[in-house]
Amino acid sequence: MKITDEKQLAELKQEYAERHVAINKPLYNSRYSESSRIIKMIRVIKLAKPVNEVFKTLLSMLAKDMNANLTYEDLEHDAFYRAGTKNKKHSMHLAYFKENEEVTLEWFTYEAWISKNFKFYQKPNSNKTKITYLELVKGNKAKTSPYEQVLRNNYIKAEIIRFDMQMYELKKNLGLLTHKETKFYDLKMSKYKERLSKIRIFTK
Repeated sequence: MKITDEKQLAELKQEYAERHVAINKPLYNSRYSESSRIIKMIRVIKLAKPVNEVFKTLLSMLAKDMNANLTYEDLEHDAFYRAGTKNKKHSMHLAYFKENEEVTLEWFTYEAWISKNFKFYQKPNSNKTKITYLELVKGNKAKTSPYEQVLRNNYIKAEIIRFDMQMYELKKNLGLLTHKETKFYDLKMSKYKERLSKIRIFTK
């Protein structure tokens, strides 16, 4: 749900400001150790639909992912939301929202800051949209051991699969799948989920 209580909003803004300072504070003298705290993933996709349609469809999906009761109309720049399941809720911050151009969603877990940024581009006199996606994860400790490096790489693999699933759902919602692809949509998604289940990752 969207958080509108002024006291809660003030507390969340203060909490996020303090946690940003804490997570960005250097913890190691080694550049390698510091850089190992950060995971970066970039993906690009092009869709044969105008940017306003792509933007609204994707953001409607993101709203539902945060909370089943949220709609596109609930999304607002610098707003906070209560997301997650009934027994495991957490706050999320729509740090940037510019319609048809860019969106940044961020949140904190016990051990990391996570940011997901989408940028939308449409050339003049074109009905095609390009989405550039940037995901950043910054942890509160270095991940330099061989085992941690494996988990780090597995996390990236898992996030790529999740992004591909999200974009495939977006294509379906935009009516961009062929008749055959639509017919076997559920099978395709189940294969994505099967691949995800085989990847061992660390807790964010």
